[in-house]
Amino acid sequence: MNARFDFSSKTAMVTGAASGIGRACALAFAQAGAWVVLADSNAAAASEVLEEIRRLGGHGGAVPCDVRQADSVGAAVAMAVRMRGSLDFAANAAGVEGTAGALLSETDDLFERVMDVNLRGVWHCMRAQIQQMTQQAGGGAIVNVSSAAGLVGSQRCATYSASKHAVIGLTRSAALQYARQGVRVNAICPAGVATPMAQRIASNVERLASNGGASYPLGRYSTPEEIAASILWLCSDGAGSCVGSVLATDAGFTAA
Repeated sequence: MNARFDFSSKTAMVTGAASGIGRACALAFAQAGAWVVLADSNAAAASEVLEEIRRLGGHGGAVPCDVRQADSVGAAVAMAVRMRGSLDFAANAAGVEGTAGALLSETDDLFERVMDVNLRGVWHCMRAQIQQMTQQAGGGAIVNVSSAAGLVGSQRCATYSASKHAVIGLTRSAALQYARQGVRVNAICPAGVATPMAQRIASNVERLASNGGASYPLGRYSTPEEIAASILWLCSDGAGSCVGSVLATDAGFTAA
């Protein structure tokens, strides 16, 4: 069990649980004792992560989930309630990157795809999660994965940056609206993280591909496990006064 947190009586939902930050988050919740709903559009990969969790002695269930579809998100929340009676935590980590390039090179299809997953997906998730959390004793905690690109502009992916700025706006607004009903909503803003998505972005940007995060103040990219640990902390009682907070876990990227 993760010695830092004891979530043994809790249920957590993680979107994007098949890879990257979502996978690390699902593993971290399970290691802290939570029963984890692994929600991902890649059902086979999510099932593999679930098997990894079970080999480590954890528990949970995998469910196919397209965050662009409200019914699909609702089914993932329903699994938590059916299996455990409540949904205590949610980490909304599903996301897609934009294509490296200037604004005039971005297409309508790119805009719709990025906004559909990164923004509409978080909107669908929060609506379903908050609906459940406000109906149960004890409320709950939600952490949305935004990005350092949601705090500053991007020289390479304007639409991606816009989607992540919007996630912060949704987070803060929902936090204000539902805090007194026992639901805490916060956001986390990673920059470069050693994940498949970061590798795909780096492959399109020679400077990033060559330095492996060396230009960051920390001298490296963050690890998925570091981001997951911050998400778990935001869900814990230790972060009980964090409401609408936006936590930069970005290896110092936005410190300048």
